[in-house]
Amino acid sequence: MQVFERVQLVPEPEMPFPQADSFRRVINLCELLYQNNMTRDEITTKYDFDPRQTNYYTDAARYLGLVDKQKEKGSVVYVLTSEGERLFQLKYKARQLKFVELIAKHKPFYDTLRRCFTIGKIPAKDEIVDIMKKSQLYRVESESTFRRRASTIAGWLKWIMDLQR
Repeated sequence: MQVFERVQLVPEPEMPFPQADSFRRVINLCELLYQNNMTRDEITTKYDFDPRQTNYYTDAARYLGLVDKQKEKGSVVYVLTSEGERLFQLKYKARQLKFVELIAKHKPFYDTLRRCFTIGKIPAKDEIVDIMKKSQLYRVESESTFRRRASTIAGWLKWIMDLQR
């Protein structure tokens, strides 16, 4: 995948590592925010989420640099960043490839994706956890947290692998 070869790694952001297994839902959230800014409550209602799930998906989009949160009239409002706005100016295929690039810019995803290409499938959770432990993730310390976050990596890489079909 050409996008993978030209990616430039970025330092891990000082924010929670994503815990949002469905990358399609991250994309859909960004699509909704492209149409209108939304409050946390509006997102929670729209997706019939538990408020904690809203945080997971908005934080995942923030981790990728696509969404920012702001305070307006005492409420948290989510908005697309300029990067997010530019993304939605792209045609469909270019946009999907940009999503891949935004994911792969992060060392745990890049290294796991590289391993995925080597073995021809998504690595086992234990191997993903080992890769994550070498990636200096922000405030991820316990084994159980690594294992939960490994599910996000596996889910996002499945989305990437499905693009090739």
